[in-house]
Amino acid sequence: MTRLQDIVRASNADIKIGSWRNGKVPKADFPIAKKAYGLGNSFQWCVISFSALGLECRVLVVLNAPKEKYEAILGVLAEGQMRILSSYEFHAGEPGWHCHASCGDVAKIPKGFMRGPWVRRIPRAHRTHTRQDFGIDGQRKAERFAITCYKVETKGSLL
Repeated sequence: MTRLQDIVRASNADIKIGSWRNGKVPKADFPIAKKAYGLGNSFQWCVISFSALGLECRVLVVLNAPKEKYEAILGVLAEGQMRILSSYEFHAGEPGWHCHASCGDVAKIPKGFMRGPWVRRIPRAHRTHTRQDFGIDGQRKAERFAITCYKVETKGSLL
C-alpha cells in the first residue's frame, strides 16, 4: 500500500519543471478532466513532474498573485488519468493556507476527481489557520513553495 505520506517522504527522480502558461491546462499536461482543466486567462500555471516509488507524479502549480489565489495540486498518473492526492491552496476569501488531502491507499483513490469522501481538509473549515499571509508574489516563489510543500527533490540535491 502506497499513501500520500510515502510519496512525499520518498526520494524523487526525473524532476522536470515545465514552462509557465496562462489559461486552460491541456489534458496532456495534467489529465484531471475529460477536456482541458479550465482556468481563466488571469491564472498562470506550470507542471512539475517527477517519479517517486515507481509512480509518475505531477504537481500542477496555479497562481493568480493579484487575486491572492494559489494551488499546488499533487497527482499520480494512472492509466492516462490523474489520481489527485493533495491540493495545498490559498484563496483570499478563506482564512488562510489549507490542504485537501486524500487518505488511504493511492491505488484506491478514484481517477479524475479533485474532491470526494476520501479527501480531508486540513485544518478543518472554520478552524484557525496557522498561516494567513499569502506571500507568493511571482512564478519562482510559486514553484519553490510547491517543491518545498511536496518535498520534490532528489535526496542530497540542491534543487
